[in-house]
Amino acid sequence: MGPLRGVALQRLGYPRSAERQFAAATREAPNDPEARTAAAVGLFDKENPSLAFSRLGPLVRVFPQAQTVRFHLGLMLLWMAQVAKAREELQKARAEAPNSALGRQSARYLQALSKVGTR
Repeated sequence: MGPLRGVALQRLGYPRSAERQFAAATREAPNDPEARTAAAVGLFDKENPSLAFSRLGPLVRVFPQAQTVRFHLGLMLLWMAQVAKAREELQKARAEAPNSALGRQSARYLQALSKVGTR
């Protein structure tokens, strides 16, 4: 429930409360890729993305088969207009489990990206 509560707080405009919720979820479940990914993505700030990337990037090695890590890394790369790298991560996320919710969302992003060039 922790990461979902954090997402809800973010959407309601309470980023600091969301960060605390994500951190608590990570402490409760340190081996849960969903909780750790949510905590990393919750730190994303377009003006200073390094904190989020520094947390999420290493999770690729910690959880190499976790689709959520690849998907959210691809999403953050899209937010930073790094289309080629985002495409690579989204392709890996889709390949991990094509029929899952994240696999289908990855496919939708990839379809949209096929209509634009790389930057």
